[in-house]
Amino acid sequence: MSNHEITFNTDFSEPPRTRADFTYKTTSEVILIVDTGLGQRSVTEDIEAVLRKLEHWHQGSIAKFKIMCRDGKGFWHAVRWDGKTASLFALQETDERKASKKLLDESTSPT
Repeated sequence: MSNHEITFNTDFSEPPRTRADFTYKTTSEVILIVDTGLGQRSVTEDIEAVLRKLEHWHQGSIAKFKIMCRDGKGFWHAVRWDGKTASLFALQETDERKASKKLLDESTSPT
């Protein structure tokens, strides 16, 4: 290769790495993330990396979804995600259905 040649790396970027280990499921409105407790960090500590990884897997933004995550103690948190930064808010529930209802009720109430 001469000094005037340009080469491109055709190896697309690797998926974002997380230090949290988690499972997740989606519904038409909500993404539910569950910390398995097997990672080096908790999902709540590594939430932005977790959300970026989900966006990579889904090949697009997940910012329009309502998102909640369950911490290692079993409590659910609402997650606000704009594609760059995340904020967590305690839902003060251990029951998934009650937490999901709170999340959906919160998002439809006037601010």
